[in-house]
Amino acid sequence: MAKLNPKLNLPQGKELKARLMMTIGAVLLFYMLVSTIQAVWQNYQIDRELRELREENAELKLRNKYLQNLIAYRKTDSFKDKEARAKLNYQKVGETVLIIPDDNIERFTEGNINRQEDQTQREPTNPEKWWRLIFGTHEVA
Repeated sequence: MAKLNPKLNLPQGKELKARLMMTIGAVLLFYMLVSTIQAVWQNYQIDRELRELREENAELKLRNKYLQNLIAYRKTDSFKDKEARAKLNYQKVGETVLIIPDDNIERFTEGNINRQEDQTQREPTNPEKWWRLIFGTHEVA
């Protein structure tokens, strides 16, 4: 007859097998848990990389469409005409070219042009100033 263990009331041979099976089961459970966590982590990283690649693909498609439109625009006659005028100083027959220096461009905005027209009124001559002073029609400028 096999001896009984006083604590578990199991025979020693069966107790050893039970502990061995529990240890093997715990190791297998731990291994499956670690493997599952690794698989979930890899799946997450692959999904994230796939999402980034899809976003990059969408951006590249937009960029490609923009470049195709730019190429189509640059093939038009209006673009060629505009570039010839800007870079080569070409002009059409009967056309007058006006060059505005960049450093003084502020003077030529719409609001400033109206104020400049008011300021560019003719300065009264000296006799006109005397006439205004003597007869009081206007203040002396």
